[in-house]
Amino acid sequence: MKRWRVMAGSLLAVVLVLSLAVGTVAQANDAFGIVVEVMRLVQREYWQEISANTLIQGALKGIMESLGDRNSRFMPPVEHTQFIEHVTGAFGGIGVAVEVTPNGLLLTRVFRNSPAARAGLMAGDVILLVERQDTRHLQLQEITGLLRGEVGTPVTLSYFRGQVANLHTVTIVRERVVAPSASWREHEGFGYIFIERFGEGLAEDITLALRELAHTRGIILDMRGCPGGLMSSLEAIAPRFARGQLLGQILSRGGRRDPIPMAGQGLGRPLAVLVDGRTASAAEMLTGAIQDSESGFVIGTRTFGKGTVQRIHTVARDIGGVSITVLGYLTPNGRVIDGQGLEPNLVVQPVPPQFLPPLAPLVPNDLVLRPGDRGENVKKLQAALIAAGLMSGPASGHFDWQTRLGVIRVQHREGLHADGVTSPEVIAALNALLVRPPIHRDAQLEAAVEWLRRQ
Repeated sequence: MKRWRVMAGSLLAVVLVLSLAVGTVAQANDAFGIVVEVMRLVQREYWQEISANTLIQGALKGIMESLGDRNSRFMPPVEHTQFIEHVTGAFGGIGVAVEVTPNGLLLTRVFRNSPAARAGLMAGDVILLVERQDTRHLQLQEITGLLRGEVGTPVTLSYFRGQVANLHTVTIVRERVVAPSASWREHEGFGYIFIERFGEGLAEDITLALRELAHTRGIILDMRGCPGGLMSSLEAIAPRFARGQLLGQILSRGGRRDPIPMAGQGLGRPLAVLVDGRTASAAEMLTGAIQDSESGFVIGTRTFGKGTVQRIHTVARDIGGVSITVLGYLTPNGRVIDGQGLEPNLVVQPVPPQFLPPLAPLVPNDLVLRPGDRGENVKKLQAALIAAGLMSGPASGHFDWQTRLGVIRVQHREGLHADGVTSPEVIAALNALLVRPPIHRDAQLEAAVEWLRRQ
């Protein structure tokens, strides 16, 4: 056995030596030739069949990883497409934002001028069927895959407004739609603008927002959680918020610095900016321009620290694409963003939600109680029914007609058989009525309002 191991080892050594001596694939200075020859070598000699696409994707992944740059990477086809859609906000679809609920797919937003809007869909409608598939039994990713698709292709869906009995079926032709990049409203007398991404539609969103909020005494610009996006969208909106002739400085190969010119007029009224640890890239660049020009007051926590610009290249439809860092940038005053982030003018930490105790002690869900029963468990049930407003007191410990009526009310609410006897379903529904939602306090937004009031 030992002799065989020695022989096997010797044979392997011989094969390796011969390969190194005879199988040189290309000249060392011919980088492209080396890659091509190694791919041919693998396809010719690897003991299992492997496709050219797999080898190309592996080579691209290795090339990008060798840069040691977290933002330069290879993306296979699906990831590449999703990344572009996320950055630009543009995709083939009907133009809706959705949320999965037990009753179906709730439309939380219908994009303006979208196919869905022209078909009459409105926020609050519930889509029950997409291409005859029940949305109540699908995951969000599956539903999104059904709604989105190639531009010019139809999709049939059934939706209701208010009651499921009012079911409407429509066929909508998919178009290239651009998701809103921002949302806005009035908040305590001030304008509030939330930038979700620096997508294709941001400039139009900001124009509409500032027009509709023109009567307010100041603006809160919320970029918390904003990952950035398109440089062109940043350049389009920055002059609306930052004064001065400089948006920032570009760092290019060889340490060269070049200014990014801007004709910034600023907002012309008080501006409070909200940022946090997920505020990144273009959002940080806008924050830096506002800070350096003293065009606004920044509140929140230190930003993410991404001070580079990437260019996205599509290699081939069935291969994917690459994201390559092409530039770095500094704030107008030369402050470094990458790896450091920006410190707000006022640091305000987020406040965790406050969880409140239930209106009454929760009832054990394994209790089966019926009229005539007595004891402490009946008292717990009665206390819960009283707290939920489903019966009047007191909690006597005797399952009387009032207690039965309270249980029947729960059963009616849940569409259960109304016999007045508790069951796990009845107890679960009753306990849900006792649980109070947590209190969410936005300390950073409160600080922004307070600062604006003092201006």
